Amino acid sequence: MKPIAIVCVALFMTAAACRRAESPPKRVAGSRAQKPSELPVAPTRVGDAMPPYAAKTLDGKPFDLRSERGKVVLLNVWATWCGPCRFEIPELQAMHDRYGKRGFEVIGVSVDEGEPAEVKTFVVEQKMTYPVALDPEQKIANVLQTVVLPTTVLIDRKGKIVWRQIGALTPHDPKLEAAIEAATAAPKT
Repeated sequence: MKPIAIVCVALFMTAAACRRAESPPKRVAGSRAQKPSELPVAPTRVGDAMPPYAAKTLDGKPFDLRSERGKVVLLNVWATWCGPCRFEIPELQAMHDRYGKRGFEVIGVSVDEGEPAEVKTFVVEQKMTYPVALDPEQKIANVLQTVVLPTTVLIDRKGKIVWRQIGALTPHDPKLEAAIEAATAAPKT
């Protein structure tokens, strides 16, 4: 009976994945709107190279995904108000802890439009120890070509997308775990 309940919850969470309106993101004071020429043209399917992406961390420091080359990165796009995003945080933290010594890192990208302090409080409450970048302009949604939260991609040491999920992760997903195993087993570049 318990496996059926877990499957039902997982299906519900995936079906109820948070969707944002397909309108352009709200502008933040002091920001500039992206020009159509700045939007990525590179596809972000499994097998494609991950396009460039940069943001600020919770500490206000610059974050550039290119600096993570040589690591296996599980990039998770989420928001504090997204129920399925909250559901998967314990699994993301467990993976970050389990595979961290093998050159693996979970990186969360918050697309919350509020104050960074609100995200910091949420991260502390949820006991998230993996790095979190702030993207109130939701540039990552353009990069990953998605309007669904959460969205997650696994990027290998060479910067190639090797796994992608639209919607919430399910605990102990065998395909994701196999992809992490294969990516972390590859030699460091």
